[in-house]
Amino acid sequence: MTPQILQHLDRLDASLNTLFEWLLQEDPNYLDQKLSPERWSVYEVMQHLMLSEGNSLKYLRKKSLGLAELKPAGVRARFRTWLLELIMRSPIKFKAPKGAGVEVFVPVESFAALSGQWQKQREELRQFLSELPLEIFDKEVYRHPRSGMLSIGGMLRFFQVHFDRHNKQMKRILKEVKPLSTP
Repeated sequence: MTPQILQHLDRLDASLNTLFEWLLQEDPNYLDQKLSPERWSVYEVMQHLMLSEGNSLKYLRKKSLGLAELKPAGVRARFRTWLLELIMRSPIKFKAPKGAGVEVFVPVESFAALSGQWQKQREELRQFLSELPLEIFDKEVYRHPRSGMLSIGGMLRFFQVHFDRHNKQMKRILKEVKPLSTP
C-alpha cells in the first residue's frame, strides 16, 4: 500500500470515528426518525454510506483479479476524480444508485450493531488494500456509477467527499427531528 493510500484510509477512519463519537452523544431514539416517508433517517444515511463502500469493496475485489487487463490511471481518471469531488461538494441532489438505497435498507437493531458492522467493513477494506500489489494503485480499477473508472486513490477520495456530504445531511436530520428545546 502506498503512503498516499494509507493517508486516505487514516482520514476516512478518523472521520468515521468522529461520527461515531458524535452520535454516541445523541439520543438513540432520534437516529431512526425522519420527517417524511421520502426522506432518510440518520440510520438510513449510515446504511447508504456503508453499502456504497461495501459494494465498492466487492467490485474492487473482483477487478483486482484481472490486474493485467487494467488500464493505467492517467489524466482522464484524475479529471473524473476531480469532477466527482466538485459535484459531490455542490448542493445538487442525486438519487442513490441501485444497491445503495432504500430498496436494500434493513431495520437497525442498534447503533452499536450498525457502527460495529461499518467498522468491521472498514477494517476489511484496509486489510484488502494492504495485500494488493503496488502496481494496482496506478490502474483504473474502480468504477463509480456516475463518473466512470477511477484509481483506488480516486475511490478513497470519493469515499471521503461522499462521507462529508452525508455527514452534513445527518447533522441536518438530527437538528430537524429533535424537539425544540424550551428557553
